[in-house]
Amino acid sequence: MKRLIGFLALVILPGLSVAESSQRPNIVIIMADDMGYSDLGCYGSEIATPHLDRLAANGIRYSQMYNTSKCTTTRSSLLTGRYVTRTSWDANLDAGPNFGEIAHAGGYRTLWSGKNHSDIRPPEHGWDRFYGFQGGACNFWNPGPSMADGSPFPHIKAYEWMVDDQWLETYIPDDPDYYMTDVITDNALSWLDEYAGEEKPFLLYLAYNAPHWPLHARDEDIAKYRGRYDGGYQAIRQERYDRMASMGIIDPETAPLHPQEITDWNSLPASEQRLEAERMEIHAAMVDSLDQNVGRVLADLEAKDEWDNTLILFFVDNGASEERDTRYRSNYEDQPGDKMGSVFSYECIGMQWSLVLNAPFARHKKTSHEGGVCSPMIAHWPAGISATNTWYDESVHLVDVMSTVMELTGQDYPATYAGRTSKPVEGVSMVNSFSAEPLPKRDTIMGFDFGMGKGLRDGKWKLVKYKNQPWELYDMSVDRTETHDLAAAQPDRVAAMIAAHEQWEKDCAAGLVMAKN
Repeated sequence: MKRLIGFLALVILPGLSVAESSQRPNIVIIMADDMGYSDLGCYGSEIATPHLDRLAANGIRYSQMYNTSKCTTTRSSLLTGRYVTRTSWDANLDAGPNFGEIAHAGGYRTLWSGKNHSDIRPPEHGWDRFYGFQGGACNFWNPGPSMADGSPFPHIKAYEWMVDDQWLETYIPDDPDYYMTDVITDNALSWLDEYAGEEKPFLLYLAYNAPHWPLHARDEDIAKYRGRYDGGYQAIRQERYDRMASMGIIDPETAPLHPQEITDWNSLPASEQRLEAERMEIHAAMVDSLDQNVGRVLADLEAKDEWDNTLILFFVDNGASEERDTRYRSNYEDQPGDKMGSVFSYECIGMQWSLVLNAPFARHKKTSHEGGVCSPMIAHWPAGISATNTWYDESVHLVDVMSTVMELTGQDYPATYAGRTSKPVEGVSMVNSFSAEPLPKRDTIMGFDFGMGKGLRDGKWKLVKYKNQPWELYDMSVDRTETHDLAAAQPDRVAAMIAAHEQWEKDCAAGLVMAKN
């Protein structure tokens, strides 16, 4: 394995930029949901993810890919190329085009299957095809409010669905074998079949809901992991860390395992240990299933001879979730046949396992520590990346996807959108990373603001706080896991960065038409 330093890897015709090449790549963007930093085999996991591992072995892994720590805000930033806060994410979607509109204007076929989690209707915003739901989570076996035969069913929440331009207030599948992760892929593959042979490239956005709660998986996938987690939280977390170190993913000198407080496994009664182990078994099965579906997409690209000139980008929206959510659980209690993982069950991974999944970092989703905002990223493009099994260590952010799509599709950002001046893109193109070169200089700081956390990344320095606790300061070049707080030793730097974060929050809201409460 190599770290990306000092080699040229971008393969294009002499004298042409990527955007000028007549062979503009297809683009496949894959988003997983609530997955931990160490949840993939190629990032140190025990979970079987051979297809994503294959992409990593023949592409680039990114050690510092940042998100916004929450599903909604991440998707807003991903689509638009702009930073958002807990209050600005929805209005941000109306302040300029999304990357689907950019690609569509450039002659791309645009396809989106899966989670939306916003108020926009994709067919009205540049997407040729869309299948998915507007909310944040669904029952994977049946996202509707009742069974297909009309019998009562303890649904989570009947979010609106869209199938192309058909708006469905509730969606009850007829297929008794329906499983959402599979069906998201089914729709994508059917579209690729439909448009095969077109004289235009495609952009496919696969927004999986897995492994977000509720914990739902097929019996055969769960069976692979029976007993695997009986050793408990500390054992699995240490095992992952040791594997990451042996694989060269982290340097123990600069990234010791964070001394995060975790419940002592041996303090739990045997009955609770079994329930906790089973929750983790199902989470692993959901990650495994997602990888299987990625494998289906890869096989289809190869069969259609689209493999070499397709850029695949894999991301995660935030760190693993600490939620043991009960907001929608009341109608799941005392259901018949409520085997964990089945249609009648509703379980979440919970705090303790989230700290395992986010190893070697601290904290979890909805915080601005690394466990909440740093997640895996893989880039794979045989025609565009020649150096394989490499790591890129410069900080990148999901806001950079828009600028990357603009460069690859040859499109400029429009000055106006929907009759208003477009709010500028804030990310930078990641194309330089494909050739081990530094990214363009950022004009804006990398800020974080959601839920329990606030933060700011400026070069090697990171300012972060949790809830109402004091601000912390870390030198990320020598303290990747945030173990040595330097705030007390550098009060002037802390004060300057706090002021910069306050200005960043104002800039995020500037120019937006905010909804009235």
